[in-house]
Amino acid sequence: MATKLDRLARSLPDARAIADELTARSVRLSLGGSVYDPTDAVGRLLFNVLAMVAEFEADLIRLRTREGMKVAKAKGHLRGKQPKLSRRQEAHHSCL
Repeated sequence: MATKLDRLARSLPDARAIADELTARSVRLSLGGSVYDPTDAVGRLLFNVLAMVAEFEADLIRLRTREGMKVAKAKGHLRGKQPKLSRRQEAHHSCL
């Protein structure tokens, strides 16, 4: 059972491949309480639509993250991971 389709796969082709593999193994796929029926045309349609929406949402999140990082970098707020040691501590540590 997968709670959300975007947790099952990263893209529509991945979701289709996973669903086809599970179907070949006679495994029923339950997404958020609804059971996906690969033998039914409507079930395949709904699965594909949900997979496309999940892929679209993931793309939007990536796009917004990149845009936010550009804005933060332009404002000087994006510096990456802060060092654990100060420069003085690092210099002292390298002398040992």
